[in-house]
Amino acid sequence: MVGAMPVDLIPKFCNGGMDSLNGGEDCEYQVSVGSRVKCNDDFGTVKYIGEVQGYKGIWYGVEWDNADRGKHDGYVEDVQYFKTTKQGSGSFVRPNKIAPLKTCAEAIRKYYGDREKQSATVNNELMSKIFLFSRKFDRLLEVCVHDQNVAKAGDVALLCPNVRSLDVSQNLFSNWREIIQLSAQLPDLRELDVSKNRMAIDIPEETLTQLSINFSILEKLNISVCDYEWSDIIALSHLWPKITEIIAAYNRIKIINPPDVTLHTMTVLRLDGNPIDSWYEVMNLGRLKNLKVLSLNDCYIDQIRFGENQVNGKVDVFENLEVLFLNRDRINDWRSVSELNKLKSLKKLYFLKNPVQNNEDYDTGSQLIMAKIGNLQLLEITLRDENGKSLKKKFPSTMAVQKLVTLAQRLFSKGNTGTPTLHIVDEQMKGAEIILDNVMKDLAFFSIKNGDTVVIRFR
Repeated sequence: MVGAMPVDLIPKFCNGGMDSLNGGEDCEYQVSVGSRVKCNDDFGTVKYIGEVQGYKGIWYGVEWDNADRGKHDGYVEDVQYFKTTKQGSGSFVRPNKIAPLKTCAEAIRKYYGDREKQSATVNNELMSKIFLFSRKFDRLLEVCVHDQNVAKAGDVALLCPNVRSLDVSQNLFSNWREIIQLSAQLPDLRELDVSKNRMAIDIPEETLTQLSINFSILEKLNISVCDYEWSDIIALSHLWPKITEIIAAYNRIKIINPPDVTLHTMTVLRLDGNPIDSWYEVMNLGRLKNLKVLSLNDCYIDQIRFGENQVNGKVDVFENLEVLFLNRDRINDWRSVSELNKLKSLKKLYFLKNPVQNNEDYDTGSQLIMAKIGNLQLLEITLRDENGKSLKKKFPSTMAVQKLVTLAQRLFSKGNTGTPTLHIVDEQMKGAEIILDNVMKDLAFFSIKNGDTVVIRFR
């Protein structure tokens, strides 16, 4: 038997109706088919609302993002109530097991209001002043309501109209209409994080272009872990006429079609963790004239080839690309590294833990990369220990401080004991020393210049 009909009754979440934390706004909104919901730590999409034969009351048929949370494909005792896109990812839950939905305005009022109340209890003498400040939400420029069960926009215009940076990641938005409503109320919005939301795109391209007025100054967008393909990004890009940075990591991007009309203002694009397995797909981004930073960490790329269309050994794509991230990909030949020398403007390459490096130590691998790519920014640094021993070496500016510490320990361990610490000697500041105290940062982070001296101290 296929297609049990849902009943007309749709349970609603009202202020105070399901949970005392709902309140604040005089609104009423409902869970319907297509809504995003959360049960404990699991997120899913409602595919059915109604009765289930043999069981009393109303049930939600949910397809879970994590298929392991599911129990079936929407079938119960030979009756199909809904269909799942992934096998075994569906189950039924009672409405009272679902986390109460909130508006963004409610979440902001609760989160930032509660924080100020907690601060007030620390010093009772300042309690009235801090509590008064907590009411002044219009001073908020940066707002984060990550994982607060937000499903609707609410009235943020009256609450905090001056927000410039908004993080609504890992919430329960089910479509872009609510995001557009949010942005329409925040005329100064420049940075937006909607990652870890699974939102349907059910608006025609022409309408999206018209609605772009609501994102007229948006510059930075995080749209990671949204289960999107590149075609979805292109469709949505009509909303962002002045976008400069997009993070679209860990989606389902594999096929990349060239952006014809949109994205030409973009300078930074991060596609880390997508199943991109062909450099020829990446080449379709090569006409983005303003693109300076491209990140493809943790993808499936195994070879890099540019073809024969070159002038003076340089290709006419990625003309302004300066920084390229290829960490933890599957590149397995040194020719791929040599191909990158065909990029006109490449200055920094992040290239760690690729198979081609398996048979080389870090120092040898770095020297091979530097030899094959002529434009890379190299730093000629003098390494010196406290005993006066010194040597000059060239390093890429992208080299991690930790790698330099390891190298220093290997080169200067004779006669020295303990753990080495590195210090830059700044001659322009009359020999003042700056400690390289964050080993996870690269050399460029500490503004090391060509010709600088790094002193190794063993402690």
